[in-house]
Order: sequence, then structure tokens, then C-alpha cells
Amino acid sequence: MNFANARPGVEDDGRRGALALIAVFALARLAFAAALGPGYDESYTIVVARRLDLSYFDHPPLHQWLAHFAALILGEGAATRLPFVLLFAATGWLMFALTRRLFGARAGLIALVALNLTPFFFASAGTWVVPDGPLDFALAGAAATLARLAFDRPTPRAAFGLWLAAGLWLGLAGLSKYNAVLPALGIVAFVGLAPGQRRWLARPAPYLAAVVALAVVAPVLVWNARHGWVSFAFQGARAEAAGGWRPDRVGAMAIGEIAFLSPWLAAPLVAALVDGVRRATRDERRLFLVCLALPTIVVFTLTPLWGAKGLPHWTMPGWLFVYPLAGAWLAQPRAAALHLGRWAIASAALLAAIAVLLVGQAATGLATRLIPLGSGAIDPTLETLDWGALRAAPGVQNAAFVVATKWMDGGKIGLALGPAKPVFVFSDDPRGIAFIGDSADFVGQDAAIVVAWDRREAAEARLAPYFASFGAPQPVTLQRGGRDEIALAVIPARGLTRAFPLPYRR
Repeated sequence: MNFANARPGVEDDGRRGALALIAVFALARLAFAAALGPGYDESYTIVVARRLDLSYFDHPPLHQWLAHFAALILGEGAATRLPFVLLFAATGWLMFALTRRLFGARAGLIALVALNLTPFFFASAGTWVVPDGPLDFALAGAAATLARLAFDRPTPRAAFGLWLAAGLWLGLAGLSKYNAVLPALGIVAFVGLAPGQRRWLARPAPYLAAVVALAVVAPVLVWNARHGWVSFAFQGARAEAAGGWRPDRVGAMAIGEIAFLSPWLAAPLVAALVDGVRRATRDERRLFLVCLALPTIVVFTLTPLWGAKGLPHWTMPGWLFVYPLAGAWLAQPRAAALHLGRWAIASAALLAAIAVLLVGQAATGLATRLIPLGSGAIDPTLETLDWGALRAAPGVQNAAFVVATKWMDGGKIGLALGPAKPVFVFSDDPRGIAFIGDSADFVGQDAAIVVAWDRREAAEARLAPYFASFGAPQPVTLQRGGRDEIALAVIPARGLTRAFPLPYRR
């Protein structure tokens, strides 16, 4: 891509270049999606989404709804990723359009390239069956709509419609993930801080937009009201203090964010964010993006400080809005020395190398054969192994239902066996699998308990009060590249004596 030809005002060239880039990256994601099997989170999501519901335990329902209908049309597995790939292609266009409106076509193309070359946005948000893709799409749509309101000076009638559209976009973000509330608070902060935007506080349209957003997320509220607000309690518990002040975890969180962004992209993103904050008081365009970005980045980067749980991908919706700032920062004449074309090619080559290594390791395990992992280390690509070998196990074939002792195993088991074989998770953390069936319906019937081979004795001791007796464990081995990788035990469990108690209200 020749960024030098993408100048503000050359709108058609910008559009054509953007569409070409989006198509190329979409094809790359489709190839990546086809080459790599679903991991724990995706398998779990697909299994939970078999039951169409107003909302779900872990997250709001939008990505589960997408997974439900994608699985019905395309089948369960890697094909379920197709709508998520297409959705991120639309996200790329919205981010390009937003950046072009604020800073010109050259900045828009740079931002688009950087976004698609970021490992997290290429793989997780852009390909996998997780809530981040729909969230980013909705947030990008909201930002693009609000930028027209803030900087295009629309007519009063057009402004009213744009506010309602922004409320719809924010409602879709709320249907995707609960942390959508932080960019929404950033919008409120922008309207209050920007002198040119405070006029909206005296008009009814923004308040009607908030009503529209609440109406869109109503299914989440209804489902939680029926289930004792369990989803809010689960997510809120992650922010609870535990173990005192832990500044070391904040550093670990920052390192995780750099890894998700990649060091070669994190550096210009951080520089652009600092530049945006420095210039925000004089430039409402930058203030707009800073207000959208900082609440999510700051809150979740600092969450581990008081001992709470923190995961790097929680900050990514905030970093999404740094890409337009990076596009503007890199498009300036002083950035010419950075050789953007070479930087883009090198970044693409590094991302491709990472993807090839990941897919190769998932298929063959060659890397860990050559360089064995240390004690306690886990190969994350083992998540993508197909558990289909369970289908041939006599204990599974003869069982009325299957029991897992971990929600992650429940997802892999359920995806491997298909919707015809009920799967339950007998543990104090069954997550959303607890809501797709009731073990009370199977009292008196036989089950197959599937656990890791080295946990079979502990599983029998834990579940003995719920079954009349157990048969001899049957070994099932999952292989990769001709080598044994995961050893499972299928334990025949005769006669469920009573339903397993759930930690959640149905």
C-alpha cells in the first residue's frame, strides 16, 4: 500500500484502497479460521448458544445469537466463525470512515492497516466466536455516527436521527459486552468537556438516545432479573479486591496488553495516545477519541492493582479508538522517516509468521517437540484439538448423558458429541452450561463422566454421592501429529440418584 497517494481530499482513492485492504484481510482471516479448530471459549460458546435465550450467563447475548444462527446454517465448528469474520470487515470500514472524517484518507488507511495487523484484532476480535468482534463493530458504528454529530454540523432534523442511531449502536454494544458502559461514559465526558458540544446537554435527543440504548439491552436486564442478576454478580466479582495491593500485577497487565497489540504496533499506539492527550484541550477531534479510549484502558489496566482479576483483552475496546489517533500521528510529515510502507510490510510478515507458527503448532505440535515446555507450562494450542474421539467410546455411546467436571471440558465435549447428547457440568462453576438443561430430568439414568485421566479418582470421589456405582474407567487419547497429547478417562456412572445442585438460580 502506497500511503503517500492517500491524501486528505482524495476520497475515492481512499475508499478503493480501504476496500481492497479489507478484502485481503478478510480472506486471510477466512484461511486462518479454516486452519485452526475452536478453542475452549469458542466451543463453550457454540454449545451454550444452542439454546436461543434472551441473554446468557457470562456475557450479553449478541455473539451467542450470531453463533446460534451461524451453526444452524453453516454447522458447528470453524464454519461458525464466518459471520464474525464478515463483521470485523465491516468494523474495518467503519474505523477507516471515522479516521478519514477526522483526519483525512491517508490517516484512515494507516489506521486500517494497523488495526488489521494487530494480533488481537486479527485473530480474537476479527475471527473467533467471542463477544469482542460484535462489541468492536457496535462501538465503531457509534463513534462514526457521533463524529458526524460532533464535527459535520448536521441540520436539527438530521442530528435528531443521528442521536437515535448512536443510541442503537450503543445498545448493540451493550448487547455484546458489559464493558461497553465505559465508552458510553466517555461520550458523556466528551460532551461535558468539549465547549463546542455542551449544547447537546440542553436538547432532548441525547436523552432519547439513552432510552433507545436501554431498550436494546432490555433482554439482558429481563434475563438477569429472572435469574437473580447472576451475570452481573459473576462479572462484578472479578473486580473485587483480593490479597492486598499488587502493583506488580499492573505491570503484568501492561505487558499483556503490549503482547496482544504486538510491540511493533504498541509503540506507535502509545505515542499517538500520549500525543492525543497532550493536544486534546486544543483539538476536539482528539478529545473525542481520548474520551472514548481512556476510560476502558485506565480502568482495566489498574483493576489488578487491588488484587482483582484482570485480563489484557478487557482493555482492547479502549485501544480500538487509539488507531485513528495513530493514523493521524503517523500521517504527519515528521513521520515520513518511519518508512510506513516498510513498517507495514514488516508488520504483515511478522503477523503472517505468527499465524503460520500457531497453525503449524496446533496441527503438529512440532515446536514443543523440538523445544519441550518447562514444568507447569501449558501449550495453548492444545485448546484447538478435536475431541471427536469420544464419540467412539462405548461408555459415551451407551450413556443417556455426559458429565464434565469443568466448564471448559464441557464445551469441548458438547461440541464433539453434538446437540443430541446432553452434557452437564457437575462443579461449583458450571457457567452457562448450567442453563441449557436440568440434570433432574435424568435421575435414574446412566451417564458417562469425562475427565482428564489423572483426575479420574478425584472425580469419582467427588461425584460418588450422585450415582449408584461406577464402572471401570475407559481411556481415550487425543492425538496430534501422530502423538498422544491429551489422556481422558470415560467413567461409566450408573443410576443418577439426584440432581446435582447448581450455584445459580434458574
